[in-house]
Amino acid sequence: MCRFALHQYVLPKANEDKINLIVADLLRRHEEAFNFTASTNLHVRIRIFGTFDGYRSFALTNHNGFEHESLSLSNLAGYFSPRDNEVVTWRQRDPTYLANNILHECSHAIMHQQFRELPIWLDEGCAVYFSFPVYMRDAHEDLALRSRWFELRKWLQEGSLPELRQFLNNSPQEFRREDPQMTYPVSWSVFQLLMSTPENRRVLNGLVAEYQKPAIKPGVKSPDCAEILNKSYPGGLARMDKDWRSWIARGSANVLGIQ
Repeated sequence: MCRFALHQYVLPKANEDKINLIVADLLRRHEEAFNFTASTNLHVRIRIFGTFDGYRSFALTNHNGFEHESLSLSNLAGYFSPRDNEVVTWRQRDPTYLANNILHECSHAIMHQQFRELPIWLDEGCAVYFSFPVYMRDAHEDLALRSRWFELRKWLQEGSLPELRQFLNNSPQEFRREDPQMTYPVSWSVFQLLMSTPENRRVLNGLVAEYQKPAIKPGVKSPDCAEILNKSYPGGLARMDKDWRSWIARGSANVLGIQ
């Protein structure tokens, strides 16, 4: 399923097989979540550099805009290029981190090949959600998970979570101007809520379907994500906002304990 372009990097056959295995499992989980069957021709090209300098030089030349305007290149472990339809990364200092990074960016690759358009929070929340499978978690991933829940609970208690309607309707440009230390965990938490029950998954897939409808005429802006969820989520957006906050409270208590 994966096709590799390697630069000063040796990928043993055993490791190549492992990457193909985890990306194939990633695709299966996306198919289950979004009720689609991928084309047998679907593949993901992964470009891996053996050095950060090699990755940096390539990215500066070939990347037409970073995922987050507030991030410098030195903070980016990798990226997916829709233009070139490839994942670009470097070997990283930790093999597990490289694997998680590949999963995150391959999620983008799968979703962009399958769907014409998606809300930016859904695309990023989905990638975070699927990039840390239980069978790959180590102490570092467990700490990162606890950290995400800690920050979400802090924002909930401080009253500093973003207003849900505005967050859902952020354009990619607006999303990227915000602090990724908040936008990624928040996207992950909203996506988690919509994955949490069969009824919520139907709402999620209905939202994705709305985004695949062709625009009535060129130049028409993206669908009103918040309004779609206001109509499709049981109880509307006000109920979803309450459920989301309750989800954060329960999830953080389960992982961190009750304060």
